[in-house]
Amino acid sequence: MASNGALPQTLKAITATKINELSKQRAIFDQHKEKILAAANAATDLRSRAHALLDGLARLKGLPRESLDKNDSDLDADSDSGDERTPYHTLRRESESISDHSNIRRFLLQGPYDSSISQSSLQDWVNQLERELSFLEAKYEHGAFFSKLVTEWLSELDPADHTKPTKSDSNFEQVGRAEMHEQRAKWEALVFTPATHVSDKAIKDYLDNLFKQSELSREAIKDLKASINSFAINLTSRGKWVDVPTLKWVSKALLKTDLLSNEKSSVLKEFMRNKEVAQEVADVLNMRIASLDSWAWDGNGIPIEMRRQLSGKYRVFMDEDLLDALLLQYLGTTWSVEFRRVFQTFLHSHAWKPLREDIPEEHKERRRYFLGSDANKTLNRVNETRKKTYEAEYFMSQLPTSVDEGAHEYDEDNEGAQEENRPKNALDKKHSLLHLLVTESILNKHQRGEFTVVRSDFEWFGPSMPHTTLLTVLEYFGVPEKWLNFFKVFLQAPLKFFQDGDNAAIQTRQRGLPISHTLADCFGEAVLFCMDYAVNQSTNGSYLYRLHDDFWFWGAEKTCIKAWEAMSQFSDVMGLKFNMEKTGTVTMGKPPNLTDKKENPKSILPEGDIRWGFLVLDGEKGKFTIDQTQVDEHIEELSRQLTSCKSVFAWVQAWNAYFGRFFANNFAKPAVCFGRDHIDMAISTLSRIEHTLFNKGIGETGAPGEMSGVTDYLRKMIGDLFSVKSLPDGFFYYPPELGGLGLLNPFIKLLAMREDITETPRKILHKAALRDEKTYQSLKTKFEEDGPDSNAPALIGTGAKPLPFMSLEEYNKYPETHSAGLWIAYIALYRVPEEDGVDLTAGFEAHQGTLESKSPISNDWYSMTPYWRWVAQLYHDEMIRTYGSLAAAKREFMPLGVVKTLREGRFRWQG
Repeated sequence: MASNGALPQTLKAITATKINELSKQRAIFDQHKEKILAAANAATDLRSRAHALLDGLARLKGLPRESLDKNDSDLDADSDSGDERTPYHTLRRESESISDHSNIRRFLLQGPYDSSISQSSLQDWVNQLERELSFLEAKYEHGAFFSKLVTEWLSELDPADHTKPTKSDSNFEQVGRAEMHEQRAKWEALVFTPATHVSDKAIKDYLDNLFKQSELSREAIKDLKASINSFAINLTSRGKWVDVPTLKWVSKALLKTDLLSNEKSSVLKEFMRNKEVAQEVADVLNMRIASLDSWAWDGNGIPIEMRRQLSGKYRVFMDEDLLDALLLQYLGTTWSVEFRRVFQTFLHSHAWKPLREDIPEEHKERRRYFLGSDANKTLNRVNETRKKTYEAEYFMSQLPTSVDEGAHEYDEDNEGAQEENRPKNALDKKHSLLHLLVTESILNKHQRGEFTVVRSDFEWFGPSMPHTTLLTVLEYFGVPEKWLNFFKVFLQAPLKFFQDGDNAAIQTRQRGLPISHTLADCFGEAVLFCMDYAVNQSTNGSYLYRLHDDFWFWGAEKTCIKAWEAMSQFSDVMGLKFNMEKTGTVTMGKPPNLTDKKENPKSILPEGDIRWGFLVLDGEKGKFTIDQTQVDEHIEELSRQLTSCKSVFAWVQAWNAYFGRFFANNFAKPAVCFGRDHIDMAISTLSRIEHTLFNKGIGETGAPGEMSGVTDYLRKMIGDLFSVKSLPDGFFYYPPELGGLGLLNPFIKLLAMREDITETPRKILHKAALRDEKTYQSLKTKFEEDGPDSNAPALIGTGAKPLPFMSLEEYNKYPETHSAGLWIAYIALYRVPEEDGVDLTAGFEAHQGTLESKSPISNDWYSMTPYWRWVAQLYHDEMIRTYGSLAAAKREFMPLGVVKTLREGRFRWQG
């Protein structure tokens, strides 16, 4: 959440009102409780005591039918008319009491006449009713405590409640300040200085040489230009562009970006709740699009803000007018969808070289003869799957396929947990790329004995992109002059740093792309499409796997050399520079005459490690390992971030983002190709991080070794701040809907996946070979019994007698085109293991029905994710012992709407 504006004050007022109402209810409860206990203590025997407790609890809950008067007379005589079963059934839906009032009432009536109703039974009922009364009190207390936690969180966001900086605040401000100024100086040197080392003529000559190599490519690029030009003209002449339904998808897409402040996000949401206001906004946007020729940025300068990312890098975000942001989002999404469409059409044209093995016609003829007319089909084979994977996940992946898909979040590493059954986001695709890389390395080493991978990206890609490059490429692809002029105005924004105050200097952007703008993503992808195609042409059909400007290429070393030469030529012409800190090559196996650069001086591949997140690719082991030194640096940073938090909920939010997601995400999601070793490595590293933090870091306020983990630390923090003791572990991990903090536990997902990895890569490949051999034997038997297929071509010289069936060696040739077994192994290696969650127990099930469906831990076991099933089962016993149910407090006792609003706000890292 932002730290200024009216929103925190409004939320604070709502919370205060709820706390006040809860206090009134608590006072009434205390009065009733005192009367109940007084009556119970005055009882002369266990039956009378049970009577007093049952009667008091029933009346306290508004259930007079379940009370028991001293004369056992008609209990409905003094009650109001109407159906009194309704509140009873409502109660059972809300909270399944340990004591069943209705049954106890009947048993107490039975007692005076039936000797089987023993004193021990009476004592049990008394104990149950007393516990129920204490549980009611615990829920009131927890509701008040939870509201205090929310109030503390709101106070942190309200500048009026901030005191003078503490010593720790002052120390924190110094951390990262030097690197922030260093990165800002570099950013300003790029963005406010025009690129003089690029030539529009050289770019056009390069593009002509690239796209006009053959008649097929000339036809494809001609069609692409015509499509873009036609789209631009039609877009201009529509007359009406934005209506209320259109504004809804535009707003949804804009909210997915990290562009808007939390205040502007709230304003936008309010716009969309009021149809009349939404229509007014749509009218204004239509007026601006109609006069696009005269559109310009605010001459007073657009505020820009530096924000620290968890990686330690600062990014510079614009804070433009909300209507301008909506306008640019609409145009950006519309243009992006069109560019993706025409690029996909080009990908499917004959200009794009397909990836295929070089199979002689003679071999194809022999397969048809021995195996039948379907012998050369490629469906469900490795090369076909490679093609589909590339097209679906890595080709133009930064651009939306439709306006409903909207914008892609720039950096989803640090955000919320991935929802179940949704399309892959940017982080999923990064993880899938690592899975694909390791799977390909296993396959290539198995098939050819060698594998080389090259990884790189461009240094300061967004800030350094020359505008000449962008506009020249867009013009080459058929964008008309009117739109080029608008794009130029968009790029050349007047900017001023928010941090510099009211007198900040206004400077015009001369280079680079503004972050979190879909239109900028569109421009960047249009330029990088040229590199994709250049690599495809130079390597005769191989794929450059790319996520924005992060690109990977692998295969035989000689093919990697051709790809690197094509990328180097592209970067030189376009005025871009490789980021050598993220550039490297790893070779596995020993290809002849290539790894020794003295024998082969053409081996020009870049030197350096291949890294992703906290992982380093080990060529000798053929797997990723965790760089523990880098982890140590982030342990220190996490300690500083946690120390800067001034409320419990903010602390949990920082912990969840950093420990719960960032660390685990940057160890990469497990896959079968990684093996169980990778999961064990991640788990042990997470354990080391937690141990280091709470035994040497932020837990050092106590005695050495006193803090054993995050729950102990938070328990002590809460005890010191709120004097609340004896909190169950479930409170920390259960969701806020049940009165918990919602602390994330990354160990659970990893352990749940571990159970689903049952085979090593070697075993999987061995089974693939056996599968192919069994198929071969079946086909051989069929051929020897039936002869060649009647539709198969007759081979010359066979005469009337069929040829002897092909050998197993010949049958196994070109496996990436033909082998079903290898394809099954490929899919198995690439697979992300399922989370093998815990089983439903009778103890949990008995209390689950009292929950609502809105919570992650809900009344339907099978609708819960494996993670929440695990959490629910792990901690439920102690929650029930403490609160009498799975929920620590009733929903109406807690300001959950305020919590939801606060959690929706983007978390801003300090420093």
